[in-house]
Amino acid sequence: MRQAIYQHFRASEKTFIDKASDWLSRVSDHYGLVTTDFLNPRQLAILKTLVNGYREDQVQMFVSSSLVQSEYVKVILAPRYYELDVTDFDLACLQIDFASKFVTLKHSQILGTLLGETGLDRSKIGDIVAHQTFAQVLVNAKLVPLMIASIDKIAGSGVKLREIGLAEFVKPPEQTVDKILTMSSLRLDKAIASAFNISRSQVQNLIQSRQAKVNYSDVLRNDFELDQGDLISVRGLGRFKIVQELGLTKKDKLRVEVQLISIKQR
Repeated sequence: MRQAIYQHFRASEKTFIDKASDWLSRVSDHYGLVTTDFLNPRQLAILKTLVNGYREDQVQMFVSSSLVQSEYVKVILAPRYYELDVTDFDLACLQIDFASKFVTLKHSQILGTLLGETGLDRSKIGDIVAHQTFAQVLVNAKLVPLMIASIDKIAGSGVKLREIGLAEFVKPPEQTVDKILTMSSLRLDKAIASAFNISRSQVQNLIQSRQAKVNYSDVLRNDFELDQGDLISVRGLGRFKIVQELGLTKKDKLRVEVQLISIKQR
């Protein structure tokens, strides 16, 4: 059955498909309860596809976005008799207070400190939002005491971590701009060069130095072929999504609609 599933996704996604399939087997075969770590939107889409392949009387799926709107989410997979208990999401929000008059913290600095000081895997940490005067991060609830005890500085500046309610999590709205690109193919390097108006040599350096991701995964091939729906992010430049192909120009160039995505800070 898994071989039939693999053909609908990229080879690089096989590991996650296997993990998600094991979760579903645990629920349907052994009536267990599975609470995932944080999943990115691409992983969530794959998991939803797999769940839809099960009979409705076998597996229920609950997503933490019902509690708090975020890009990274936690999921509960449960037998049909299960009634949702929101504490089973194991989800909490930490606020990071700092002397905003003297310092500004970046997403990368916060993430690097959270991982470096605790030794945790990235999947244990959800959205990180850096505002002008404070920052917030969604985490596994069981890890709150560890993080509060372990972290008192970020990027050399003193900080204080405290738990707040999920309702207090403030996610800045995304701003999107649609744009039509013209290129010879949907290669990753050509798409990035067109989207951000930079040279192919610059793009290739970014890709080889692991500054570019497709659907939240590192891609080191300049000629990686993109598909409709792919989300491309480039550190320091931003993100864009492939919306649709619009056909060829008279010179046989490919016309592609993309959506440029930026975050409006508060």
